[in-house]
Amino acid sequence: MGKYEENWERLMKTVRCEPVDRVPFVPCGNAYMARANGIVMKDYITDFDLACEANIKELKRLDADGTQSVIFSPYLLGTQWLSRCAMPGIDLGDDDMWQVMEIPENMKFEDYEKIKEMGWDAWQAQFIAEKCDNNWENLKPFFAANPHAYERFYEEGIPCVCDFLMITPFEYFCGGRSLEAFMVDDLFEEEDLMLEIFDIVLEHNLKAYRQQIIDTHAKGVWIGGWRTGPDLISPDMFDTFVKKSFDAYYDLCIEMDVLPIFHLDSNWDLMLDKFTHYKPGTFVMALDSKTDARKCREMLGPNVCILGDVPCEMLTFGTPDEVKAYVTNLLDDIGPYGVMIASGCDIPSDAKPENVLAMAEATHAYLDTHPERR
Repeated sequence: MGKYEENWERLMKTVRCEPVDRVPFVPCGNAYMARANGIVMKDYITDFDLACEANIKELKRLDADGTQSVIFSPYLLGTQWLSRCAMPGIDLGDDDMWQVMEIPENMKFEDYEKIKEMGWDAWQAQFIAEKCDNNWENLKPFFAANPHAYERFYEEGIPCVCDFLMITPFEYFCGGRSLEAFMVDDLFEEEDLMLEIFDIVLEHNLKAYRQQIIDTHAKGVWIGGWRTGPDLISPDMFDTFVKKSFDAYYDLCIEMDVLPIFHLDSNWDLMLDKFTHYKPGTFVMALDSKTDARKCREMLGPNVCILGDVPCEMLTFGTPDEVKAYVTNLLDDIGPYGVMIASGCDIPSDAKPENVLAMAEATHAYLDTHPERR
């Protein structure tokens, strides 16, 4: 068995909450990878061979068991949020962070009728070309570089658990319409229309994602929960506007033997019960540090894998000892099995490399320093 297969087996055992030889460390942090290697952000998002080698170099320094990304382009964000993205070296300074620009009502209310007339695929292609910097065209170099990046990661024995994102209709329009217009004018005032539009988008996405899984030989995907958590919407609104998409995407993943990773930004404490009907051992709860990982373990039980959740602010402003203590305490309480350690969402771009190394070292040392937990 090669290193790649060994690491993948460890990750899948962790998903099933089975005993493993060491707790896996599975980071995500594209901008951090650039800064850790002294690469200007403009170059990191345009020279994908450079970015790939930088990512591998840092992941090998950390002895990572896997990753959540091989290479990255901010232009992906514009397609996911129906928005423009301010780019380093174009709209921003060469080493500035990219930024999603939620221009007020980049998408007009009248566009919903156009979606009904044209279909989601045709409307989306036209809208992104005209209102989102023609992002599909801008993404061609990224998609062309992706296969080679995966080959390099395979050679180095580093599996990627997330091959692409499954986007809910809610997230598309929350970005395109802007938060205020989407929430007040659309969801509250036009529920029937929104449900009709969401069904159109979901039907198309299920077909498109099925084909994408086949074309890319995907092993795992993020099912995104960015603005669909209880910090923004009520549990009833989740049931009305989001749950159908989450369930459909989960079912597609299970059918296609792909790992569903619920990537849940912000605090989901009030809606952890929404995940109790999924089969334990088949999915991952990817939490940032705002959701209580201990409550998640209590609510979902010992047979659901949790990925996370070292706070971003600790990685930037804390010390290695603080990071190690956080990881150790977390594994004491919710592990050691059925846990993949990572940052809460992405490693921040200004994280201290010594803190990130401490996160990896504490993860890998846990079972050796706590043999009674084996």
